[in-house]
Amino acid sequence: MKATFKQIKYDLFGGLTSAIVALPLALAFGFASGLGPSAGLYGAIILGFVASLLGGTPMQISGPTGPMTVVVAGLALKYSGNTDIIFAIIILCGIVQILFGIFRFGAYINYVPLPVISVFMTGIGCIIILMEILPILGDYSGHNGLVDVFASIPDAISNINMPSLIIGLSSFLVIILYPKKLNNYIPSTLFALIIGTIAALYFFPDLKKIGEISSVIPMIKSFSLPLDLWPEIITSAFMLALLGSIDTLLTSTVGDKMTKQNHNSNKELIGQGIGNSLVGLMGGLAGAGATMRTVVNIKSGAKTRLSGMVHAIIILIIVFFMGDSAEKIPLCVLAGILLKVGFDIIDWQFIAKIKVYPKDKVFLMLSVLALTIFSDLVTSIGLGLILSHMIYSKKMHQSQLSQIQYFDKAKSKAENIDNIAHVTPENSNSATIKLSGSLNYSVTKDLLSLINQALSKYNHIVLDLEDIVSLDLSITAGLEGVFKSLPEKNTMEIKIHNGDTYKMFQAMGLFKYFNAENIHVETSA
Repeated sequence: MKATFKQIKYDLFGGLTSAIVALPLALAFGFASGLGPSAGLYGAIILGFVASLLGGTPMQISGPTGPMTVVVAGLALKYSGNTDIIFAIIILCGIVQILFGIFRFGAYINYVPLPVISVFMTGIGCIIILMEILPILGDYSGHNGLVDVFASIPDAISNINMPSLIIGLSSFLVIILYPKKLNNYIPSTLFALIIGTIAALYFFPDLKKIGEISSVIPMIKSFSLPLDLWPEIITSAFMLALLGSIDTLLTSTVGDKMTKQNHNSNKELIGQGIGNSLVGLMGGLAGAGATMRTVVNIKSGAKTRLSGMVHAIIILIIVFFMGDSAEKIPLCVLAGILLKVGFDIIDWQFIAKIKVYPKDKVFLMLSVLALTIFSDLVTSIGLGLILSHMIYSKKMHQSQLSQIQYFDKAKSKAENIDNIAHVTPENSNSATIKLSGSLNYSVTKDLLSLINQALSKYNHIVLDLEDIVSLDLSITAGLEGVFKSLPEKNTMEIKIHNGDTYKMFQAMGLFKYFNAENIHVETSA
């Protein structure tokens, strides 16, 4: 009983902490979506509760996220703020996610390569940054897409609103300069929200504010939509569902790494789908699993799905009892917070290593980035997958040609992870993991799971890569994560051939994680 009470105590604290983090983001995302701050709050409350109750990632926190907000904002512009159409799309988005889960599509997230995901998220970050430039400059008018935003920037600069600029940039800088140690007590975004609002009310009381936030339980929406719009609505719903599913399951993977547990992808999609359908019915903003809020929840000690439900209930209580205070928040403060969110979404670490990537991968990344910013998001992912497959197919063709002269019937079938990775125990404390062939992103999850299992059983691991023909960037990045977080009780040796794989490891700086005596390089005769 004592253990149960302690567990509940940790869940309550995790829920409270993640709610404090989620509140300013829900307001900001609601504002950025064009549906209003109340929609962001409804999304955080409804999806946060339902996805935690029914989903397959117990400690995940769900709510409005940057990628989902960007898509909904685009839909708001496309349909001139017609909320009937937008909420119908969100409801259908949830239904599509439920179908994804029922038909067990959750595992397919593993087949999206890391370069596509990384640059896609970077594009989302760029869009958010561009969207918030004008509000910080004092231009709060609606704009028809990023082209219109670009065209409006010179005029906004020439007619700059200095109070808006001061408060907006100050909120942004407060989050950047905020001491990390204090995040455990008051999150930087909440601190920036409070300080920015107080400063604006005292020095610039005329700044444009959020406006009314309803504290009344929202009514279920009724819809009357013309039949000719349904093809567009279904297409948009599928796009939103696909994005939300990718966003959610990426966060689930982050949660798995922190908790050493495995989430249920299909159950998670069903929970997210039910949540988003209810969000649309109640007039809220669609959402997904939120990485930062999930990390905060886990680090705060959360143990079960109760933490996510507590997080939603706390936001609901705040809305009912502090809605009047939230109405005084200036829009430029939210813009400053979102500006930092945009920078955080960009994968700076991945971009920093772009010079070591092959030219075909760089072309892939730039193409996905351009389409993400200037086209629709599903098109960018689709093109990314097609180009990735073409690049991979070319490498596979070269690999197969080079292996024909060494053809061995006993080893000709490489259909699953058992055929390309073998763990050979040498004694009770040591094992060799031997990899062979050409490995691509589709086996990353299974391969890393196999390595982590070996690390939990054996103190000394020999990673034998001498028979590897080629390694995908996704696997290389995953191995780097293993090398970085190698437990102190474990030692690892690496055997590698002096070829393309060796050059990739060297270019990405992976050998720095090994002692020199543990690196064995085979040179061809």
